[in-house]
Amino acid sequence: MNRTRIGLVVAGILALSLVGRAQSHSLIDAPLPADVEAAQPGDPSGGSMGVFPVQRVPEFSDETPRLKALDWSMLGASAALRVLDFTSTEKALTQPLYFHEAVLPKALVENKPGFAAFQAGTVVLNYEAYRLLVRHHMRSLARVSQYMYVGGMTFQVAHNYQLLGQVPAK
Repeated sequence: MNRTRIGLVVAGILALSLVGRAQSHSLIDAPLPADVEAAQPGDPSGGSMGVFPVQRVPEFSDETPRLKALDWSMLGASAALRVLDFTSTEKALTQPLYFHEAVLPKALVENKPGFAAFQAGTVVLNYEAYRLLVRHHMRSLARVSQYMYVGGMTFQVAHNYQLLGQVPAK
């Protein structure tokens, strides 16, 4: 019994939506009355209906969105965190008795120029991804992802330096 009631409700909604579409389609294609076409806006003698055709002007801006001060500050914070991550990892590698790299391959971390290039590459990739999102009018998504990235990196770098500070003196 419930299925038939649900079916009737769904059928009624579908029927109303189809009728609404048909009526709105016919109203859009309807010709304008002759006296409205000749009338100008603000002309009191221009027809009894008082309806004028609306011409939509597309909003087009040939200027691409640019990065704002908040965007640059977040990108700068992420770059600074990458530099701090590099220095903390290099400091930890000088004390192999207490520390080892758990995430990146050992061959990459022990190659100082390669590791620096890796860190610089992540900064460039982060910047390009952020700029791409802003260019495609997704600034809020870019900012949310950057907040998460900076937050995660801040925690990791702070943890690294906290561990470095707990190493006993020689």
